[in-house]
Amino acid sequence: MTRVLRPLWLLATCGLLLTLEGCLGMRTQLWPEPMVGPAAEQLPPGDSAARQPGPEEVSVMRHADPVRIRPAGALAGYPLSFVEKRARLTAGGSVLVAPGGRAEVLWPSGSSIVMFGLGIGWIGSPSRGEPLFEFQDVDSARLELMPGDSVELLGGSILSGNSGPYMLDRYGDETLRVRNQSKGRLQVAFREEVFDLDPGQSLLLPLISDGGAPRSPDLGLQRVSGPGFAVHVRGPVEVQPDATGVRVRALANQPGERYLRGLGVGVRLGEGEQALFTGLGRALPAPAAEGAGDRTVSPPPLPQQPTP
Repeated sequence: MTRVLRPLWLLATCGLLLTLEGCLGMRTQLWPEPMVGPAAEQLPPGDSAARQPGPEEVSVMRHADPVRIRPAGALAGYPLSFVEKRARLTAGGSVLVAPGGRAEVLWPSGSSIVMFGLGIGWIGSPSRGEPLFEFQDVDSARLELMPGDSVELLGGSILSGNSGPYMLDRYGDETLRVRNQSKGRLQVAFREEVFDLDPGQSLLLPLISDGGAPRSPDLGLQRVSGPGFAVHVRGPVEVQPDATGVRVRALANQPGERYLRGLGVGVRLGEGEQALFTGLGRALPAPAAEGAGDRTVSPPPLPQQPTP
């Protein structure tokens, strides 16, 4: 008899509490309160509004778990399960690979991108002038591109090529290595520079807070080729490129601003001063006799990277 009455007593107690809540206006949700009114309308649109859907379609393959996809315009994504390893996305969608996972994005043209380990990328819309793919984060990736394709790397720099494979490897929070393992030439546009990588060559890109998106060149600057890099100059200067770098000397008794730009830095020379631009790892020559007006410009040293 006691076992029968106990459930009835619990039901009566719950009914009494619900009645008191309705009569006294008790609130069951105390924190956080629902956002209503102007506060809810002032929320930013989020990345789903910034990534508009496009007409291009791709296929996403899950080679190793975990992999998630997020359709264009959606506020949340879903994982690709063991049963459903393949899905379709349109431009504006994204692919997220967690550590240990591997996913491949395939285009109808034959281009493909494989992300190993941690990776986040967005499907671009070339018909709107966007790159084929945009990396938001990556540990390692392999790219196979067709003529005319371009990919936006971390920081905004643009990679373009006509074949593949091209390899991306992330080293901490400071650098991204680009390797050309194809038989053709690869181009990387980073800020004011465009780097050409021949087969077998690699490039270390610094991941800086200011970004590495390509910038339009200054038409007033003259380009001077150095050993593996270029220097842009303006004004009355004398340029002497050699095997160690590019030496620029400001000419005396001539009016005008003397501005130099190369290796990610800008230099303004006074009358009689000179600057030497050198690449990474090169031994610096002894300063010239005039000495007091000399400057040596070289990029900041990058951390030592493991040998592949």
